[in-house]
Amino acid sequence: MASRPTSIRTRRVWRTEADFEACTREIGADSTRRGVRLARSRMIQDERGRTHIHNKEQLSDSLWARKEFVLADGDLADGRLYFYGTAQHVALNGRRLKPVRKLPSTGWSVVRVPGRFLRKGRNEFVFSDGGELLVEDSVHPDRSARSLDGGATWDYGALGPQGMNDGEYLVRLRLDQYPPRATLTSQIIDFAELAAGNGVRPCVADVRVRLRAEMDRPPGTSLQLEARTAGQHGAWGPWQALSNVVRGKGLPRYFQWRASLSSTSGRATPTLRAVALDADVTMAARSRGNDVRVTHATPVNDLASSYRFAYQEPTERLARLVRQYKLKQVVAGRQTELEKLVALRNWCRHTASKGWDMGRTQWCPPWDALVILETNRDPRALCMCTHYSTLFVQTAAALGYVARHVILDHHCVAEVWCNDLRKWVLMDTGNSHNPMRNCHFEHAGVPLNALEIRGLWQAKRVAEIRVVHPGRRSISGDRVKPKTQAAFENFRRFGIPLRNNHLDTPFPGELTQGSGEYFCDAYLWWEDAAAPTASPEYGLTSNRPADFYWPVNETVIELSETRQPGVLAVALRTVTPNLARLMVSLNGGRWQEKAAEFLWKLKPGRNAIETRSINSFGVAGPIADADLEWRG
Repeated sequence: MASRPTSIRTRRVWRTEADFEACTREIGADSTRRGVRLARSRMIQDERGRTHIHNKEQLSDSLWARKEFVLADGDLADGRLYFYGTAQHVALNGRRLKPVRKLPSTGWSVVRVPGRFLRKGRNEFVFSDGGELLVEDSVHPDRSARSLDGGATWDYGALGPQGMNDGEYLVRLRLDQYPPRATLTSQIIDFAELAAGNGVRPCVADVRVRLRAEMDRPPGTSLQLEARTAGQHGAWGPWQALSNVVRGKGLPRYFQWRASLSSTSGRATPTLRAVALDADVTMAARSRGNDVRVTHATPVNDLASSYRFAYQEPTERLARLVRQYKLKQVVAGRQTELEKLVALRNWCRHTASKGWDMGRTQWCPPWDALVILETNRDPRALCMCTHYSTLFVQTAAALGYVARHVILDHHCVAEVWCNDLRKWVLMDTGNSHNPMRNCHFEHAGVPLNALEIRGLWQAKRVAEIRVVHPGRRSISGDRVKPKTQAAFENFRRFGIPLRNNHLDTPFPGELTQGSGEYFCDAYLWWEDAAAPTASPEYGLTSNRPADFYWPVNETVIELSETRQPGVLAVALRTVTPNLARLMVSLNGGRWQEKAAEFLWKLKPGRNAIETRSINSFGVAGPIADADLEWRG
């Protein structure tokens, strides 16, 4: 016997700042306590700083540089001009800008730009009378030129040393205005999950949806809602106007919405104050005996970053790291994953006991562990915090761990995902001339990441931080001496590259990062607000924690009803880089490999499932489990 189809009304609301923080978003969208708005800051740039520290234009009385920006009516706002290098004289459309000042602890300079000096169409910034600018070798959009005769004539195709670049100067204009457009995208909504609450997902026969938004749209702004859907095993359909998706139709199981905020004037912003999703979910007829109750399930953080991340894949060069430097022996005998990572960090620092020395070649190696390990002992080339962190990131990857660089203010460290702790942990591999001072940081016994350290430093609570060195007693953070170890002031800002596959390709990135300041705009920088203040010279910034600290190697267990009594459909979802297999243990039995989707025949009473991912290096992710009761 089967019961009749039943319907349940469910609701999902996005109203608080935390609700909207769960959504991914483009640069320019700002989640606040009053809703989602456009951030009042807009960067205009024609390059990404993909160049070399010595690819620069040397300015003089006769050699001038010009950078052009083409602006619309709405762009004529106050702002600041950022340029990598120096210049004695900067003029905008014939008017001198001053004072020119250096940004704190960077290679960038800044000068204020009054909006009344700007005009619709082409605007010319001219740099002269000494100094230098970096040049990116990029053909388009052809808005940089140099003059060899004090501004009498200009050449757009011969920039930099000996005129070898057809490119753009590293000059960026940040305006105090709202950007033209930014988008916020919701998480994927599973109507079966909404109908289940915390239980087993029912079989969904039909869904009817109403999506309402509370919004403010001042003159000169707009806010549009779109949606898309997907079936149980189907691909996503196209984004469409919301009314076309939900107009009296039965929908498939999966749903997603996005809000596009725009401003035509740059002087006003729309505000999305709330979104309410009401869904009438019709469940298919249930067979009697399908009374299954979930009594426990591992909570899993499934927040996603707004940005793609390129993970290191297995290659011969990566395998060579393990073989040539016997990395498995480095971590052998360590019991916990954290102990293995600390041992690896300590080994990386001791590969070159004499750091911060350019060596015989006076050369800065790229982020390539095989190159660094061949040159760092004599030393024949520079090995400093950047390179020690590179060694840790890439040797960790060679052993199967997910790690990435973290660029601090005048310091470079690393973070690694620790499966045992289910979190990102900061590893400071090269923070001192003393190799034994490599360390990580803990609070109340829990290892910290960069954002957590920064928060404690900002709150003047560094005394609560324990600095943990290998093989020696830990000290409290207030005992760190800047002359012997990197200071907490370095955490005034931090950024991450959006990849860790530098062993495969040096680009996008800086070939000489470590010997100069940071100019490449290929890193995502943390800001306390959507409008940047700590790193305004860069175009990639975010104040959303999940953009930096998304989970990896976690496995989500989705349990769904079938038409067979006591049989569940299990779907395992994971973001495991280089996934090799999924392992499952049912009712305490042996671990065995399973497909991502399979059927599970329950036994009367208590049932249990455990699962974890295994990557191609043999490293296991955290265990997720669930307990069920079936009244068979």
